[in-house]
Amino acid sequence: MEDYSQRVNELERLVGRLSNDLAENFFQTLQVLSSIVGFTERFYDGSHAKYVSEKSSELARILGLGKEDVFQIKVAGLLHDIGKVGFYDSALYKYPNEMRPNEFKQYSLHPEIGRQILSNHHGFDNISEIIFQHHERIDGSGFPMGLKGNQVHPGAAIIGVVDYYHNAVYKIKRDREDIQDSKVINTQAFLNNTKEKYSSAMSFLQQKKGILYDRKVVDAFMAIAEMDRSKVNGKIVQRLPVNLVRPGMMFVENYYTSYGLLIASKGESVNKEMLGALVRFAENGEIPHKILVLADANDAG
Repeated sequence: MEDYSQRVNELERLVGRLSNDLAENFFQTLQVLSSIVGFTERFYDGSHAKYVSEKSSELARILGLGKEDVFQIKVAGLLHDIGKVGFYDSALYKYPNEMRPNEFKQYSLHPEIGRQILSNHHGFDNISEIIFQHHERIDGSGFPMGLKGNQVHPGAAIIGVVDYYHNAVYKIKRDREDIQDSKVINTQAFLNNTKEKYSSAMSFLQQKKGILYDRKVVDAFMAIAEMDRSKVNGKIVQRLPVNLVRPGMMFVENYYTSYGLLIASKGESVNKEMLGALVRFAENGEIPHKILVLADANDAG
């Protein structure tokens, strides 16, 4: 009996080690893929992938989805545009209604290309399906399959709303060097820079809920977006040493490594997981030792 119990315990430890190894392998793969996506984002003010990932997962939690669904939506949001790797610039900076037929033809392939890229890793099976569907619309006018209503995966329906909003408000037609030179000097400027685009995007979502987008998803996301903008009013712009940066602060500049990888994007909120990495990047000279953030007045350094 003792031998049997010992063998069971050894087997459980082995399974535990294998599970940890598989999880580590998945996250390493995810890190590589998200780094690749970063190189397609030079026509955004901030990271499109990170925004879509964070807001989509936040939205999924608010809508009551389970932890596994929330995680898969977060990953799908981070990788939803991986199928654009290698695309011509015209398929990256233009809006679909501005594209010539051949440009839109290439652009419309990216959900299928994204699914194919992830198809060889079983850990991405459901995630790749969400990515495949993120341009579907509930009235059947989306692509690539023209799905309708409940045929659209809930994760894809969520990402579709967040993706539209960030594209409408933060896509720009400038090179990354110009973006880096753009400085925010106060919170009012931070809001004014996107006021017109923000109002237009919110109006479009309001008009198209129940037509292109699920009503509950739109209503919940609009509440999130309005709350995010209202929070900015109570903050001031500061240049803080990285070791004094705290969760809840917001980056007001994009910070890149020496090899061009975006590691912190304008408008992104700081979370606990970032803090150690920020310090290491600063110590290695990859980012400045002091960075610009939006923070509460009583956090002033």
